Amino acid sequence: MKSMGTIDNKYNPYLARIFSSNVISELIKKGRSDYVSDIINSSGYIKQLDKENCLKDFFEKLYNHLSRTYRNEYIYKNAIANKILLGKHSLNTSFMLMEFRVANCKADTVILNGTSNAYEIKTELDSLDRLKRQISAYEKVFDMVHVIAAPSQIEKVTESVGPHVGLMELSHRNTIKSVRKALSGKANTCPDVIFESLRKPEYISIIKNKFGYIPDVPNTQIHRECKKRFSRLSPDEAHDAMVTVLKKRGSNKLLKDFITNLVNIRLSHSEFIFSTTP
Repeated sequence: MKSMGTIDNKYNPYLARIFSSNVISELIKKGRSDYVSDIINSSGYIKQLDKENCLKDFFEKLYNHLSRTYRNEYIYKNAIANKILLGKHSLNTSFMLMEFRVANCKADTVILNGTSNAYEIKTELDSLDRLKRQISAYEKVFDMVHVIAAPSQIEKVTESVGPHVGLMELSHRNTIKSVRKALSGKANTCPDVIFESLRKPEYISIIKNKFGYIPDVPNTQIHRECKKRFSRLSPDEAHDAMVTVLKKRGSNKLLKDFITNLVNIRLSHSEFIFSTTP
C-alpha cells in the first residue's frame, strides 16, 4: 500500500468516520459498507490500495494517516480499544460500548469487564466547558470514570475534575500514559439514573431476576412500575445488574471474528472496499 501523502486533508473527517461505531457495526453485521466504498473513491484513496494487501493493512495505514494529520475522537477511541480493551482485557470477557447515554450526556466509550469503566475523551480540538457536567453524570452510573486527553489538555482537565477521576494522556505517538488511577465509585451510583440508561428489555430482565416477576400492568405503566422496584436496589446491586445486562448488548463474538478475519481477507476479495464502481 502506498503512502497517503497525496490525500487532501479536507477528506480526513470523512475518512475518520470509517472508524465510527455505526460504520464498524455495519461492516461486522453486513460484511460491506457503501460509505467506505464511496469515501475511498471520492478521496482518491482507492488509487493507493494494493489489492494484495489484507484488510488489516488497510485499517492500520488509514489509522496511521489520521493519527498524524487529524487526531479526532476516533483516534482516541481506537487507542482505547487497542491499548485497553485488547491490550489489557479479552474480547471473551470484556465488552466495549460507544456513546452510551447517561442522563443528558453520552459517555464516549464504556468498557465492561468485572465492573464498569467510562472514558470521556478530550482531544486537542475539544472545549472543556461541559466536562464537569459530564463527569457528574457518569459518576451516577459507572464504577470508575476516566478522562483521556491530549497532552495540551491534561493540566486543565486536572483542575476540572476531582481526585477520584482517572486521568490518561494520549501522547503524540499514540501511546496511553496513566497520569492518575480512577477510584471505585460503585457504592455512590444512583439506581434511578442507571435505570434510565437501560433499554426496556434490559430493565425488565433485571426486575424479573431480582423480584421474580414482571409487574402485571398495562404497557403504558410498565416503565413506571419497573422503575419503582429498580429504585429499591442498593447502588451496588443496581450497578452490577446493569453490567450483566449490558454485556449482552454487545456483538463481541462478531467483533472478535471480524478482527480475526482482517488478516485473512485480501482487499481484492473485500466487498466493503470494492462494493461500488469508482
